[in-house]
Amino acid sequence: MGGVIALSLTACTTEPVFDEQSTNDELPMSTNSFNDKDSGGYDDDGTKHPGINYVSPWDIWYNRGYTDQQPSYIMNNGSDENLSPYRLEVFAWAGLAYFDGDNNGVYDDIYTSNSFPMNSTTHPTLYANNQEVGNLVRTVVHLDLAPQEEFRFEDRVHHLPMPGGNPKYAGQWPQAANGFDFGGALSPQEEALLRDYGKVFFYEVNVFEAATGTFVGTYFLHPEIKTLPTGSAPNGNWQPVLNTPGGTQQLQGDMPPLGAFDLFYYDNGSGTTTSFDPIPTNPNPDICNSYEVVFDAPPHLAVQNINGSVPKVIAMDFLQHPFTFWQNSALSLGVY
Repeated sequence: MGGVIALSLTACTTEPVFDEQSTNDELPMSTNSFNDKDSGGYDDDGTKHPGINYVSPWDIWYNRGYTDQQPSYIMNNGSDENLSPYRLEVFAWAGLAYFDGDNNGVYDDIYTSNSFPMNSTTHPTLYANNQEVGNLVRTVVHLDLAPQEEFRFEDRVHHLPMPGGNPKYAGQWPQAANGFDFGGALSPQEEALLRDYGKVFFYEVNVFEAATGTFVGTYFLHPEIKTLPTGSAPNGNWQPVLNTPGGTQQLQGDMPPLGAFDLFYYDNGSGTTTSFDPIPTNPNPDICNSYEVVFDAPPHLAVQNINGSVPKVIAMDFLQHPFTFWQNSALSLGVY
């Protein structure tokens, strides 16, 4: 695995941004959670300021029924101004994005009141260790990025782009048409649940010298969640995922190549839906209550050195839209 550089994406001069191509024909999304201490918006003089981390495309209140407003995934392997000599093979590790607060073997959607019983027969991977969340599955088919190649993809209806869905950008980026392909690793019940309630937690990237095919290394990446410092008590409304409500045993998420990590989920305890308005005259405060699950992974996994023929970094991060802030945000993987 590559070495770690001592800076965060937010401070890096090569910070990835949404370019004109990436945002073309985008509609304001309502699928995103955000940091309600500073969710971004327009100032009284008309200027804008982006919200602060945590910025993420997953929120239980908006994960279904919003056509063309589902989370998007962006990948780039350099650009015309930032030449990459590498070829990337990208595997995703995905799992269930939300926790209902009770690890009782029934996965509840608190918004729609839909419930999905889970057991080791119907959900052998996603319900491993009798846990509703924290179990990941690796894609079987990798995404291949040549030097200077990029793409963006999302499903028009489903939360996690997968084969058999309705991809939004299939014509523009054919490779992304099938989304994340788990190739029979899931039961039919797991596949259906992951489509509607899943997200990518980690990327596993094999890096090769494009000119010679020489293998450079394998990198495991996870975005930095600045509001959940590793090794300290959770900030704000991040709650530990417990084995039983009010219990003392915190559940851990399993990322097989890296080990186990403590699990947290975002819940302010009110049951109030997420609410965001970028206009400062809105009298109601912004509220984030996404119920999103996160791994308390170390922040150094977010940005790593590629130790090949040309010094580069590979990074995983959340991107805010330059005009709609936490709306239209995306999960990004890139070489810089």
